[in-house]
Amino acid sequence: MINKPLTDPIAVIGMACWYPDARNPRQLWENILARRRQFRQLPDKRLPIADYYHPDSSEPDKTYISRAAVIDGFSFDWASRRIPYTTFQHTDIVHWLALETAIKAITDAGYSRDDLPGEHMGVIVGNSLTGEITRSNTMRLRWPYVQRAFRAAARSRNLSDNEAAKIETTLKDCYKSVFPSVNEDTLAGGLSNTIAGRICNFLNLCGGGYTVDGACSSSLIAIATAATGLTNKDLNLAIAGGVDISLDPFELVGFAKTGALTKDDMTVYDRRASGFIPGEGCGFVVLKRLDDARRDKNYIYAILHGWGISSDGGGTGITAPNATGQAKSLKRTYDRAPYGIEDLNFLEGHGTGTTIGDRIELEGIALAMKDAQVSQKKLERSCGITSLKSIIGHTKAASGAGGFIKAVMGVNRRILPPTAACRDPHPLFNTMAHSLYPILQGEQRKPMEILRAGVSAMGFGGINCHVTLESGDPPSDHLEPSMDERSMMVSRQETEIFVLTAETVDELYEKINDLIRISKGISIAELTDLAAKLGHEAYKKACIRSAVIAGQPDELTKLLEQLALMVKERSPARGKILNDPGQMVWLSNRLAKTRVGMLFPGQGSQKLNMARVLIERFQWARDRVKETDQWIEDAGGKPISRLIYPPLDRAGGPEDVEAWFHGLSQTENAQPA
Repeated sequence: MINKPLTDPIAVIGMACWYPDARNPRQLWENILARRRQFRQLPDKRLPIADYYHPDSSEPDKTYISRAAVIDGFSFDWASRRIPYTTFQHTDIVHWLALETAIKAITDAGYSRDDLPGEHMGVIVGNSLTGEITRSNTMRLRWPYVQRAFRAAARSRNLSDNEAAKIETTLKDCYKSVFPSVNEDTLAGGLSNTIAGRICNFLNLCGGGYTVDGACSSSLIAIATAATGLTNKDLNLAIAGGVDISLDPFELVGFAKTGALTKDDMTVYDRRASGFIPGEGCGFVVLKRLDDARRDKNYIYAILHGWGISSDGGGTGITAPNATGQAKSLKRTYDRAPYGIEDLNFLEGHGTGTTIGDRIELEGIALAMKDAQVSQKKLERSCGITSLKSIIGHTKAASGAGGFIKAVMGVNRRILPPTAACRDPHPLFNTMAHSLYPILQGEQRKPMEILRAGVSAMGFGGINCHVTLESGDPPSDHLEPSMDERSMMVSRQETEIFVLTAETVDELYEKINDLIRISKGISIAELTDLAAKLGHEAYKKACIRSAVIAGQPDELTKLLEQLALMVKERSPARGKILNDPGQMVWLSNRLAKTRVGMLFPGQGSQKLNMARVLIERFQWARDRVKETDQWIEDAGGKPISRLIYPPLDRAGGPEDVEAWFHGLSQTENAQPA
C-alpha cells in the first residue's frame, strides 16, 4: 500500500481544444450540456465512403460505417507564425493543429511566447500513427509497386509495348499528381514524436518534448506523465494532451474488422450498446505545481490529485479489455490521492459504447469501489458516470484529453455533466455496478461546492490510465455558456419539427429540394439549428405550409423526399391538409386560422417528471414551483417538487420508480383539497 499523499497536487491553469463543433473549451462545454451529438455522414472530401462502405462486415477491405464526428474550419496561418510554406506543405496537419492548440492553451494560462519558463517547461503529446495525411502521402513512394502491377496486367492483356508505355506515363502522372514531392521536411513532418518537438521548437522550450503512444489512452497518459515530471521537479510547467486526425481506410476498415464500430446509433453505458462512431480532435492543458500556481496567482480551473497507470497482463487477447487490469489503475490513483474513490461526485469514463468495453469498464470500476473503506450502502448510487464520446464519438488518441477537459470544466462549473443517448441504462447499474448511475440530464451544484471527479482512458494492448481531480478556484467566467446552464441541460430533444412555407407549390418544391441537399451533410446536433432557422424564416401568412418531424439526418432526408413526392402528386386542395400514415409529414393549403388547445385529464392523473423541461428551461416556471413548495411546506406537507421530480437516473430498478409514482399518486398529493 502506497502512503498518502504520494504526490504534490497539480494545478490545471490553462486549456485549449478543437473537437467536432467546438473550437474552444467553452463551445465544448455548451455542447456537453446540451448533448449536441456531432455524428454526420463522412464527407467525400475526407474519404469517398462509397469506395469503402459495405453493410456486410465480412466483406474484404470494406467498412460498415459511413458516419463520423469531424472537425471543420481549421486552417493554420503559416505566414503569421513565420513557418516556411514548403515546411507547412510537407507536414501532416496534426502538427499544425497541435501547435495552434498548444499556443492557445498557454495564452489561456496567462503566458505569451516570450515569458515562458522555457528551461524547465516540457511538452508531452498523446498520439498514435501521426495522422491520415502522412499515411496517404507515403503512397507516392509506392509507385514502383504500382508500376510493376500495371506492367504485369498489361502483359496479361497482350498490350503492345508502345501502348502500355503511353498508358503507364499517363498513369504515373495521375498517380503522383495528388501527393506532394518528398523533400527535407517530409520525414520530420510525418513523424509522431516531432509533433511535440515542433511545439518545443516554436515556443523555445528546453524541458523535453516527446510523444507517448498508449493507443486510445495516449493523451491521458501524457497528462499523467506530465504530472509525474512536475512532482519530481523535472519540470516547472508542462503542456500535455493529445491530437488525432485519423479517419482513413486503415482505421475505419481495421476497426470494422474488430467489430468495434456500430451499425446503428452510438449508445454509451446503455443496454443496446453495439459499438462506437469514430471522431477526431485535439486538446491540451497547462499544468503547474499547485503551490507555485498559488504563489504566481494563476487562475486554477481544477486540482489534479492522483493518477495511476496499469496493464492488463496476460490471459486475454491483445485487444480484449480486462476488468481486473482496469481496476488496478483506479486503485493506484486513489492510493496517491488525499481522498478515496468513494468521495467522487462523477466519473468521466472511457465509455466507447461497445458491448464488451462498457461492460468490462463498469465491472472494473465496481471492483475498485468494492475495496473502498466505507459501507456498500453508503456507496449506493453515489457516483455518476458520463462519457464525452457520447457526443463526439471516439477520438482515439485525443479522447483522454477531451475527457479530462470535460471533467475539469465539470468540477470548475460545479456541474455533473450529462451523457447523451443513454435511454436504457446497462443492467450492471442494478447489480455489480450499483455504486454508479448514468448521468442522463446533468446536475447543477452550489457555486462554491467542491466537486471531485475521476477520468479513465483505456487502449489497445491492455494499457489503462485513470486520474482524479477536484474543484479549484470559483467557477470560471470564461467557461460560462451563452445561456443558463440549467436550461441548456434540458435543451436536447429526441426529435425536431421542420417547417417550410411558400406562396406556391412550385416554390415549396424548390425549397424542399434545397433542404434535401442540406440534410445529407448535417450532424445530429445541427438538426436543432436547422429547425430553429426554418422556424424563424417561416412566413405565417403563407398559403402553402408543410412540416416534417425527424430525429436523425438520414430520417429527415427520407421524409423530405416523401414530402417532395406528396407536393408533386397529391397537392392538397384549398382549405385541406394532407399527412402521411406515420403522422410525420404534413402539407396544407390555405388553412383557416387554427388555435392550440391544452387538455388536462383531471381525476388526479399524474406522471413522474411531468413538465420537467418547462421548469428547467424557464426561470418563471422554476419560481412558481419554488413558491408552491414553500406554500405546501408552510402547510405541513412535503415539497411537491420532490414528489414529481425524483432522481430517476439513480433508480435502483423498476421498484424504485414504482415507489416514487405511488407516493406521487397518493390522494393527499395528487388531489389536495
